[in-house]
Amino acid sequence: MRHFPLYPIIALLLSTSACNPEVITPEDSSPKDIVFEAKTYNFANADRPYRRGEINLEDGVAPSVVVYLHGGSAKGDDNSKQMREPAIMQIAEYVRKHGISAIILVPQCPEKDSQGKMMDWVKMSKALEYLIKSEKVSTDSKVFIFGGSMGGTGTWNMLSTYPELFTAAMACAGNPRGCDAGNVAQTPVYAVMGSADNVMKPEEVNLQAFLDDVATAGGQYEFDTEEGWDHEKTCKDSYTSKRLDWVFDH
Repeated sequence: MRHFPLYPIIALLLSTSACNPEVITPEDSSPKDIVFEAKTYNFANADRPYRRGEINLEDGVAPSVVVYLHGGSAKGDDNSKQMREPAIMQIAEYVRKHGISAIILVPQCPEKDSQGKMMDWVKMSKALEYLIKSEKVSTDSKVFIFGGSMGGTGTWNMLSTYPELFTAAMACAGNPRGCDAGNVAQTPVYAVMGSADNVMKPEEVNLQAFLDDVATAGGQYEFDTEEGWDHEKTCKDSYTSKRLDWVFDH
């Protein structure tokens, strides 16, 4: 297990505020008792929305930090659209059932920056690092990151940009183009693609070639291509117990 330095100054600078008391869960999800409180954090003089859930917290146990990055259709500033992705509750329910002490973070990516340029998770990487490190309560805290579509691409980018930050990761229907395979190799990662994905087309992404470079650099990975799965199905149905076992066993 990697050990990371504490970031007390960052933690003190983090500002959070409740935006909405309601519980947001996908329409077909359960259980309803997993609460994701609406909050904001301030980074680079901007208040940024995210949801925060606490599961199985215990005195004397350093909780893991679990981050989920949503896809492009959930961008905005309402702090609710991102919570409609079913992967969030699939991960949260797995964490609850397996007795994992965790803080789950679901940030929302804005549509545009202050200059009116379109945003994505790659451009949000510094803000994400800030939020994650501010939630690490101990050097013993593990950090896991998940994401689908734009969030899958963002997951690859975070592994490449911050190779010492994460314990393990899962990237679904994402593109690692431009990422450093040597950096990514420092974090065990599970990748899933759909053979019928017309958004992240497998033949264009050529993920296996990138993962070959990760393996050459000494990295550990699993890679599944689901036959017949389109983009939406890959983002919704990839988070099986078997794959989550692999990620959280690290």
